[in-house]
Amino acid sequence: MSLNLPTRLASSAPSALQSIARPVPRSFILPLRSSTQVRNKWSFGGLFGNRRGGRSSTDDSMTGGENLDDPKVRQRFAQQQQPQMSSSIFEEEVDDAVFKGKMGSKADMGQASLKTPETTAWRLDPDPRSRLRWERKKVIQMVRRNGRVSRSERIAQTEKELAHKSPFLETSVKKLVHLARQIQGKTLEEAVLQMSYSKKKMAAEVKYQLEEARDLAVVTRGMGIGPGKAKRQGGDADTKPIKIQTKDGKALTVEDPTRLYVAQAWVGRGPWRSKELDYKGRGRFGIMQSPSTSISVVLKEEKTRIREYKDKLAKQARRKPWVHLPDRPVTAQRPYYSW
Repeated sequence: MSLNLPTRLASSAPSALQSIARPVPRSFILPLRSSTQVRNKWSFGGLFGNRRGGRSSTDDSMTGGENLDDPKVRQRFAQQQQPQMSSSIFEEEVDDAVFKGKMGSKADMGQASLKTPETTAWRLDPDPRSRLRWERKKVIQMVRRNGRVSRSERIAQTEKELAHKSPFLETSVKKLVHLARQIQGKTLEEAVLQMSYSKKKMAAEVKYQLEEARDLAVVTRGMGIGPGKAKRQGGDADTKPIKIQTKDGKALTVEDPTRLYVAQAWVGRGPWRSKELDYKGRGRFGIMQSPSTSISVVLKEEKTRIREYKDKLAKQARRKPWVHLPDRPVTAQRPYYSW
């Protein structure tokens, strides 16, 4: 069987076959295992950025440089670069200077960690000029009023209160407002008890917020720390139980003036949480939005309620007696009867 090849291919075929049959040098044979090329910023290839992750000692030998990203290698390299002064006459002086420098840095760090007025001024007094202007304005106001304190300032100095706002809850205003009205005006213990036995879903959340507000009031404001509800025998008028009347007309006996009660409670609308399609007939649809609502409470002590009741009685005592036909000049006269 003969092989038919063109003349041009036949003339070039032996050279091609010889090149294929010729042995290839060892240096051009690719390795059987896959090799990964790694570059870093300390080697020549670092000009193009380090796009690979880790690096080992074999990679250092492949790149021809040390991996200075490793802290241990960098420390060893720095020690090698330092001059060897073991046989120098200035070795002791250099060691003393290094030791003093280390001790000075530690002392500076310890001094900076102390809470002195100089170190805490940048945090507690960030704007001294504004603070001085505010203090100057307050001194001028005090001098003008001759040291007199307004009624609101006196109440703020003698009575304590705490306002607490909850995060946005997964409910609507119409549902949460009923719980806010239920706890308003009640003592803290009674409000927590009402929320414990309530069947509403958000009652547990309201109870948690009341307990959190109570803890904050005790820790941050020192509220509710009093003699308790123990029975008192004798003593002055301040230690005896006081009978007052609340704003809604209910009688109340106050045994502990430091007892906490819910003075105010209101709700606030929050952002919409999510949206959902409401499919209707005839190809129509609507959008249902899930609401969120927060509840805010203001806790006060019974001292405030006692003071408000006494102010109410004093205001009633200052009123003039009511007269059925007061003696005043006749005005708006008409030529005919008014009845």
